[in-house]
Amino acid sequence: MNGPRRVSEGEYEKVAEILTEAFFEDPMIKYVFKDRERKDIRRLYGVMTKAYAPSSDIYFDSEEPNGMIQWIDSEKEPGVMAWLRSGAMRMIASPLSALFRLMKTGMEIFKTQKECMKGHNLHLILLAVLPRKQGMGIGKKLMNLFIQEADSRGLPCYLETQNPSNLRFYESFGFSVVKEIEISPELRSWSMVRPIPLQEHENR
Repeated sequence: MNGPRRVSEGEYEKVAEILTEAFFEDPMIKYVFKDRERKDIRRLYGVMTKAYAPSSDIYFDSEEPNGMIQWIDSEKEPGVMAWLRSGAMRMIASPLSALFRLMKTGMEIFKTQKECMKGHNLHLILLAVLPRKQGMGIGKKLMNLFIQEADSRGLPCYLETQNPSNLRFYESFGFSVVKEIEISPELRSWSMVRPIPLQEHENR
């Protein structure tokens, strides 16, 4: 099986492993976790995966995964109870300063999301490819899966990135920056939107 496949519940730890490796050099991770202990990063992504999992779609790129993608219908975003059930309280084990920066980042991103996207949409939560496998088309394959889902449902797409090197990649799929914010002097975040394709508007 060479194509993308849906992630099972028993594979959430594998998802967290891929995310930890893929985002170890990411600007957001560098800002939040100054010491960048892998256990703290993996804890964060383990909680995120489980919080979104019940109402989201998660795929690996192949049977032996080197990448993953996770998106959610905006009408199914998890509430406080979902985060608590996912083990969010485990984040207390992280350094207090890191928790403060994480909460600040999360609140700023959430606020901007609500400002930029008020209607029904598909929200790209995470897209990750192992560093040693980047540049081989894995991210493109996973993004195409996301775009196909959005177009089949006639929905616009939304995402955030804190890495400016990602902007051109997402623009190649029809996304445009709609807002840029400064979370701190060390960290900026770009909100990007892909509207419903013209033919979808005409068919609705």
